[in-house]
Amino acid sequence: MHTKDYTAKYNALTDEQLVGLYRGGEQEAFAELAVRYMSVIRSKASELDGLGAEADDLFQEGLIALDRAAAGFDFDGAASFCTYAGACIRNRLISAIRSQNSSKNRLNRTALSLEEQLDAAASPDTEPESAFLSEESFGELWASIERSLSGVELAVLRRYLEGDSYEQAGRELGLSVKSCDNAMQRVRRKLRKLI
Repeated sequence: MHTKDYTAKYNALTDEQLVGLYRGGEQEAFAELAVRYMSVIRSKASELDGLGAEADDLFQEGLIALDRAAAGFDFDGAASFCTYAGACIRNRLISAIRSQNSSKNRLNRTALSLEEQLDAAASPDTEPESAFLSEESFGELWASIERSLSGVELAVLRRYLEGDSYEQAGRELGLSVKSCDNAMQRVRRKLRKLI
């Protein structure tokens, strides 16, 4: 399918329709969801910036959360997919930061309240085997993304994930705003093909 046909097909669909297609086996539908939710993942990650996790790690965790949100979304529920996915992404990022910080500082682990410990224990994210498999597959996905992008595209994507505007990224990388925007457009096209 040509990129133009692909873009027209998926751009016209709602998030819920994309989730349905993804559950039916269309991986391209998840690629479109990933592109749509990149800014949500970036925004949630920037809210938690400085709490002990790298932007790349948070992005991977955000993609894992988006995948799980698509798999667990209740079409008959009251929440839209956007609301549900946003909550899943934020919760996953918080869990990842807690986990990373607790491995760095054992005292923080004992400071968790009983309620937080019960919430973490009840979370489907804590199943070791499925968490390992998801993290492993998304680690492979991130490696594929890095291989697929040019140096400039990868640099612009990383600046974008860290919350920089095109202007800030351009200053940092020695590029014009237009060059940054063009690089992100190429990143989006490549991600749609890749995922």
